[in-house]
Amino acid sequence: MSTPSLGLGRMHSPVAPDRNLPLPAPRRAIGTQSRVPKEFVHLRYDDSVLVTDWHRTGAMNFRVTATWRIWTAGRRAAGFAAGAMKAAQMVRQTGLLLAHRSSGAPLTHAVLLRTFDFAFDVERLEAERKPTSLVLDVVCEITKSRGRSISGLRMTMSIHCAGRQVGTAATGFEWIPPGVYRRLRGAHAEAVRDQAPLPAPVPPAQVDCTADVEVVLTPTDTAGRWLLRGDFRNTALFDHPVDHVPGLVMIEAAQQAARLVTAQRTFSRQPHHGFRTYVEFDSPCWIGAQPAAEVRGTTTVRVTGHQNGAKVFTTTLTGPGS
Repeated sequence: MSTPSLGLGRMHSPVAPDRNLPLPAPRRAIGTQSRVPKEFVHLRYDDSVLVTDWHRTGAMNFRVTATWRIWTAGRRAAGFAAGAMKAAQMVRQTGLLLAHRSSGAPLTHAVLLRTFDFAFDVERLEAERKPTSLVLDVVCEITKSRGRSISGLRMTMSIHCAGRQVGTAATGFEWIPPGVYRRLRGAHAEAVRDQAPLPAPVPPAQVDCTADVEVVLTPTDTAGRWLLRGDFRNTALFDHPVDHVPGLVMIEAAQQAARLVTAQRTFSRQPHHGFRTYVEFDSPCWIGAQPAAEVRGTTTVRVTGHQNGAKVFTTTLTGPGS
């Protein structure tokens, strides 16, 4: 996911696994500045790795370094340019890195995302218009163990740039063996590799995008309501085949829906998220957004997702007022 100016809340994600496919044996990244092998953050592409190094500063305290990147036009088309997406990816990668490297989470296990909160000063970081070095100071707490082995962590993070705080975050992970995950997912355990033709997206410019591949919403005849769409070609959201819609897609859908109902460009404070269940690929998911009254120069939007008649996702986003 604390400074008063940034705001911080809590995202509850009781059943949001980060992945369910076996990872290849780790190897050093080649041709990048990162010392973190991409396998430790569950990615296929070296240039998608934002975390660069880590070391222990206490028994359960760590310092992680990362780079806030300004992507080239080619990567923009893959969905990497959005500030909220980079913030979410940085928090996600930090949590995965520490789960594997500091707590022994096996690379073959499925990682379950339990909580995920973040608030970043995105506009300040984007204004640099160049790669910017960040420092994430992380405090870990063991939340689950099996015998002497750790199987769950909660992490709180303070993010700094040139000595100034630019963000806060909190996240919690658990990891389970592949067999347990397969039983948990049942008929939906297999990763989806082929995608049927997608419906037409909202015009990209309306959600601060430049290409259809970045847009995760399809318009409907109902105001404030859209059909969720996720293009597998968007490697920022679909780095590798997965068995359910990734949480990052839902976060991006909330951002885009909030822009559509308020004409606001940036929502850098994400004070509450809730993943109630998996969002599956085999049935439509409907996204709704409702802005709240502006209070003290702040705009708040509540976004929900429904699938098969049940609520699967809720989030509240906050940004500067109009």
